[in-house]
Amino acid sequence: MNLYQKVKSQLPEHKTALADGESIILNRRDFHISQISPVHAFLNVIGTKVGYPYRVMLSFIDQVGVGIVKGDFNIILGDPSLSLAALYAWVRSGGGAEVGKVYAPKGAAIVPAQDSFFGELATEYRLAVQDGPDARPPEERRDLFTFVLGNTKKSEQSIFAADRFYEVTNGFLLLKDYARVDAKEEREYLESKGIFPSITYEGHGFCFK
Repeated sequence: MNLYQKVKSQLPEHKTALADGESIILNRRDFHISQISPVHAFLNVIGTKVGYPYRVMLSFIDQVGVGIVKGDFNIILGDPSLSLAALYAWVRSGGGAEVGKVYAPKGAAIVPAQDSFFGELATEYRLAVQDGPDARPPEERRDLFTFVLGNTKKSEQSIFAADRFYEVTNGFLLLKDYARVDAKEEREYLESKGIFPSITYEGHGFCFK
């Protein structure tokens, strides 16, 4: 029996936390797949299913977008596979017709038209995305808070994201699955750039500046 099963066995049916006057135990897994999670609501609206680690990654992005970003911002999408994460970061950071730009040097997945209340926002997001090899924040936007979202399945993906984050003066770097055991060369490269990511429980790397 693992720790999750032990905690789960102590929770009443349909409950995700135990608490008394001094402590609280949360069932994180149930939270992230339940209706009280903003990530769950977002995925339902756009009709997308992702695995638990990806949900938790989106939840982390949610905390940054809602808790830190104030006003205009940038998102640099380092890999098309993280297009959903870029969309979520844009929505939860207050993206709209005049706020939030997304730069996708390697391209971005197309957000389909939506019939729900999300439809207008999805249209605005598509207009906010700039793709192509030269897509990057212009000089006048360089000082804005900037998300850099990168994958790490290949060394060049990690290095690409690190190089983009190196140019940022104020922002957040997220490296999906950075804690995998065969990422030694990438870690050495990031350290040479003065980038020392911390690791989430699910193995994603992150760094602020």
